[in-house]
Amino acid sequence: MFKPIFEVAKELAQAHRAEDPETKSVFLAESDTEVRLVEVSGSVGTSGEVLPFRFAARPDLGVPYASVVVLLSEDDWRRIERGELALPAGWGTPKALKKIA
Repeated sequence: MFKPIFEVAKELAQAHRAEDPETKSVFLAESDTEVRLVEVSGSVGTSGEVLPFRFAARPDLGVPYASVVVLLSEDDWRRIERGELALPAGWGTPKALKKIA
């Protein structure tokens, strides 16, 4: 049986934070089929865009679900909170996200 999505998400968040110490926050958008992470990092430039990066499941590496990561600058995250930028369709509002790191 696979680990719950929430547990896999926390493991991915920790791994990503280890790779990018400038990561300020990691949020999880709920999904029953994939891990959806929003990562806010001081090492990312402001782009004014929300670009999801998709990754296939890697059960051999302990990631049994496909994952999608949106990497944002702190400024772009504030724009999302103000409603000037939007999360991908189906991800909900910033307030619906769960902070996991």
